[in-house]
Amino acid sequence: MTIMALVASALAWLRMRRGARSPGLRRAQFSLTGLCIVSAALLLAYRAVYVTKGWHPLGAHVDGLLLIGVLFAASMVFVQRTRIRGLAAFALPLFTLILAWGICASAWTYEPFSTPSMWNAAHMFGVYVGSLFCFLAAASGGMYLYVERRLRRHRRLAPMASLEAIESLNIRTAAVAFSMISIGLVTGLIIVSGKETLVAGWWYSPKIVLAAAAWLAYAVVMNVRFATAFRGTRAAWLSIAGLLLLVATFGVVKSLEPVGAAQAPESAGVETVLVLSGAGTGAGVGVGSMERRRT
Repeated sequence: MTIMALVASALAWLRMRRGARSPGLRRAQFSLTGLCIVSAALLLAYRAVYVTKGWHPLGAHVDGLLLIGVLFAASMVFVQRTRIRGLAAFALPLFTLILAWGICASAWTYEPFSTPSMWNAAHMFGVYVGSLFCFLAAASGGMYLYVERRLRRHRRLAPMASLEAIESLNIRTAAVAFSMISIGLVTGLIIVSGKETLVAGWWYSPKIVLAAAAWLAYAVVMNVRFATAFRGTRAAWLSIAGLLLLVATFGVVKSLEPVGAAQAPESAGVETVLVLSGAGTGAGVGVGSMERRRT
């Protein structure tokens, strides 16, 4: 799937660079994209039914990434066919990244999820849906920068959406991303605060700081219509920076000690894996609180 998505990305970029109608390239691109979407959806359903031993759609982070990938690619196709022509050239590379991330999550960082409470379920919902719209905002942001640069330099441009339409998509997706990340942050903090032992200074750990920075970036993009200083290219760069912060948050979640989990000697065998502070794990990674016992 990842290779097919990569080839589809190259075809979309080639179509955009040529600027002319290419029926053969168009058919090949849409065929590969559709095949990737269907394959990812079938793999997600297979894992939900057979791998997790029962209907459990989000049994691990790899399932969340597959879900994000399917919804992201489907949203890209829908938006491009309705208003934003040319979006595929910027969204398909991100789709490829999501699928490659899923391979890494399955091969090297695989870890089953647990949703023992309503807060954990709400936390996962906010993180994954927020990550989906973060990817959409980043794709529209990259498209805005490309179109704006070509127009500013008076270079030939393939038939694409106007800057106003692209900016509108950027603002709307950033607004939804901000709302969902807010849910992930709030529920994650509730989960953390409910723990009996919290390490000193947990609230300014790198995980919390990165998640808050991503939240702030999308808050600014969401309100650019009221702040002319951040419109246009600045809002587009902020959308891309927000996604990078989410991905960086996930990296921190996987490399540093869990937030708020004080490892007492008697409980050294239990590792609390916190998923918020990854509240913006970029692809949703991580954020909820789970405990697993090392064998």
